[in-house]
Amino acid sequence: MSLNSTYHIDFHSLKTGESYLYDFPVDDRFFEHWPEGEVAHGNGEVHIRMVKHASMLELTVTIDATVMLTCDRCLDEFLCPVHFEGHPVVKISDTVPDGEHYSGDAHRETNNSDGEVLWITPAEESLDMGQYIYESIMLSLPFQRVHPNIKDCNPDMLQRFRIVSESEFDELTAHAAAADEDTQTQNPFAALANLKQNPEKDENK
Repeated sequence: MSLNSTYHIDFHSLKTGESYLYDFPVDDRFFEHWPEGEVAHGNGEVHIRMVKHASMLELTVTIDATVMLTCDRCLDEFLCPVHFEGHPVVKISDTVPDGEHYSGDAHRETNNSDGEVLWITPAEESLDMGQYIYESIMLSLPFQRVHPNIKDCNPDMLQRFRIVSESEFDELTAHAAAADEDTQTQNPFAALANLKQNPEKDENK
């Protein structure tokens, strides 16, 4: 999927042997181009350093962003930091190997290479970095999408799913068995402690 010219680099006008710097935004409008993707909201920046050679482009790509994810543990949304560093090489050739042509669309899926060697022809008007940036962010997401601190999870959902481990359960309920004397309101995790102490009572409801 091609984005607008914001994420395109016109490599034809560059001088061989020179280094060039580019900064691109990562925001909600960027993620709108992948409506079926996991991420819909985010904010950050992409920094690209590119050196043009006679028949290739040498890139250093750095991405620092924060994206909104859904917690696998409690289903609430949370902000997740993302950091990526890549060094793709874009080879410019009239004879592109089968399966290696890069047009800005899913190069890590269609290319036989490891994703860090891209191929384009001299006829390409520009280098579209949008797909590369998007895929790099997706590959940098943690395998387990959960709140870094379990105490930030929604306690009602944890109680409903009962998916916390024994150690996590003990950590959450250690100081939540009694009502808060100052506010006279019960800690939201106290219900979890009561549930653990009286499992049969809950099951018989």
